[in-house]
Amino acid sequence: MGRVSNLVDVRRLLVERVAVSRYIGRSARLRNLFLYVCERVLKEDADQIHEQELGHAVFGRSRDYDTGADNIVRVHASLLRKRLEQYFAAEGKDEPIIIELPKGNYAPVFRPRVQSAAELPSAEPVPFIDSVPVTPSPAHHLRFLLTLGAAGVLFILSAWLLIRQARDRVSPAAARAEGVEMNPAVRQFWSQVFPAARQTDIVMDDAGIALYQELTHTSVGLADYFDRNYLRHLGEKSPAAKLDGALAASIVLKRQSSYSSTSLLWRLSDIARGVHGQAAVHFARDYSFRELKANSAVLLGNKSSDPWIEPFASRLGLTWKFDEQRGVYYPVDSWSPPADSDRYRSMAEGGYASIALVPNLSATGSVLILSGSGGSAIVTARDFLVDPPSLARLRTRLPGKESAKFPYFETLLHIKGRSRLPSDAAIVVSRAPRT
Repeated sequence: MGRVSNLVDVRRLLVERVAVSRYIGRSARLRNLFLYVCERVLKEDADQIHEQELGHAVFGRSRDYDTGADNIVRVHASLLRKRLEQYFAAEGKDEPIIIELPKGNYAPVFRPRVQSAAELPSAEPVPFIDSVPVTPSPAHHLRFLLTLGAAGVLFILSAWLLIRQARDRVSPAAARAEGVEMNPAVRQFWSQVFPAARQTDIVMDDAGIALYQELTHTSVGLADYFDRNYLRHLGEKSPAAKLDGALAASIVLKRQSSYSSTSLLWRLSDIARGVHGQAAVHFARDYSFRELKANSAVLLGNKSSDPWIEPFASRLGLTWKFDEQRGVYYPVDSWSPPADSDRYRSMAEGGYASIALVPNLSATGSVLILSGSGGSAIVTARDFLVDPPSLARLRTRLPGKESAKFPYFETLLHIKGRSRLPSDAAIVVSRAPRT
């Protein structure tokens, strides 16, 4: 099992290197196509990927579009095939594994490079960082485990997907028994987040990229995150924090989300069904600008763990900073006078959670952003939004109280002590976002 996992990790490293190369990384469409098909093979062991699936998932076509009249997938697949050949003939000439896109199939094939007997690689695959072989030190695996332990409990997204498949088979009667039905005010709010007959994307945070930034004292912006440019500099940034390139790669390539995010998914799925909405779960690394423009979304985490929050930062005053001494995030109100901006740093009693509802990038839907100092705080914020008295309390403090729609807003909740009751959450900040 460990050998198979190691091989998959080596392949993931290769995929990320190819994705940021000049042959593919400069075209968002080629990169998205390449990453999608590779993920289908590595994660789901797919041996056949159909044109219509790619047209819908990658290029935004309808599920039943006419592939005979629209050749967008075939054109880009042909170009991707040529670019892969160019990469492995030049920049990737020393790669021990080659990725090919066979004609007549869109599932990529990973195969060893044909070499002479003297050049054959060792039996145990060695990870590569920026096309330079890196041999992990003897303490590599121990340090990695200690590092993850310091970050808290992490859940692998694939585990959620397996659970979700079982949950999606729950009968309507069982869903109603779980409290999906809600009063009119609560339904009004969630109908904006999960509009009927439209897709809302639940974007899971990326615990690996957050941990990497915490350990290296660096910041990864959305542009670098989306383009994977930060992967080019793992070896350069890591030494400042005594983090070697191989360990840094192991951290950022793990597909993990925080406990606080995974704990929300079941309830959000129930809520979506309750208002006849359609929820689709995405890992932050797999999300795109196209989807954020076209769909409504729920963004979980903060700007470090979910860079997709960045486009909305200019409209909001609340942000989250990492306290290195205590190893926790705390809220900062950037719209407050400088002397008061760190007033929420002390969390001796309870924690904080921020909630924001803003228009999506094309103003055709809504984006709900949930952030917090810990899992219990974020769960309380979610419960706050399905508790009629709590939601009414927030609504009275916002402009546009008479509007038929719930107004866009941002709010900061202080969760008192160990309480997880929404009625015990104090509203510290409540205001409209900037336009």
